[in-house]
Amino acid sequence: MVVEKLILGIVQALTEFLPISSSGHLVLLKHLFGLEFKGAFYETFLHTATFLSVIFVLRDRIFNLDNLKRYIPLSMVGILPLFPAVFFLKELEGTFENPKILPFTFLITSLFLFLTLFFKGGKEGANFKNSLIMGLAQALALLPGVSRSGSTISTGLFLGMDREEAFILSFWIFLPASIGAFILESRHIEGVNLGIEDVFVWLITFVVGVFALKVLRKALLGRYFWAFSLYTLFLSLLSFFLFFPF
Repeated sequence: MVVEKLILGIVQALTEFLPISSSGHLVLLKHLFGLEFKGAFYETFLHTATFLSVIFVLRDRIFNLDNLKRYIPLSMVGILPLFPAVFFLKELEGTFENPKILPFTFLITSLFLFLTLFFKGGKEGANFKNSLIMGLAQALALLPGVSRSGSTISTGLFLGMDREEAFILSFWIFLPASIGAFILESRHIEGVNLGIEDVFVWLITFVVGVFALKVLRKALLGRYFWAFSLYTLFLSLLSFFLFFPF
C-alpha cells in the first residue's frame, strides 16, 4: 500500500504540472496495472502538496501586494467556466472509469501542444479576456487525458501572450480551482485515516511538484514545450490499442 501511495504521489506531482495529464495517467495506471489507490480524497490530499509547490515556485508573484491586486481578479474570472461543471459531477466522475476515452483526450492534448510550435507567443500580458479563455481550456481538462497546464498555457500562446505571463496566469487560475476541488472532496473526509507514511508521501509529492514546475517553465521559455506532444501522442496510440482491441 505504501508503494502504491508513493507511485500515486510521484505520478501526480510530475503529471500535474508537466503538460501530459495527471488524471489520464492515473486512469491508465489503474486499468493497465490494476493499481487501486485510496480514492478521490487521497488524491485531493496530495493536491494540497502540489498546491503548495505552486505557491513556492510563484512566491515572488504571490507575496506581493501589487501582484495580488492584479492576479486575484484575473484568477476569479479564470475559474468561472468551472462552475457549470458542478452540475455534471456524476457524469465527469464516470469518465474516470472509462479508459476508452483516453485515446481521444490524450490526442486533444497532443494537438494543443503541437500547435504551439507555430505560435511562438507574443508580448501581450494577462487580462480578463485571456483569463476567461484560458479558463475555458481549464474546464476542458476536467476530462482525464486532457492536460490542464498543457491546454491553458497553449491557449495563452495562441492568444499572443508572453510565455512567462502565460505560465504565471495558468497557475494563478489553478490555485482557486484546487481550493474548490478540495472543498468538494472534503465531504469524503470522514473515516479517512492518515499515518506517518502519508506525511512522507506528501513531502515527496511537494518536492517532485517543485521540480516538475521548474522543468515546465524551462521547456516553455526554451521553446520546446511542443515536444511533450510526442509523448501524449504515444499515450493516445497506446490507449487505442489497449482499449480498442481488434
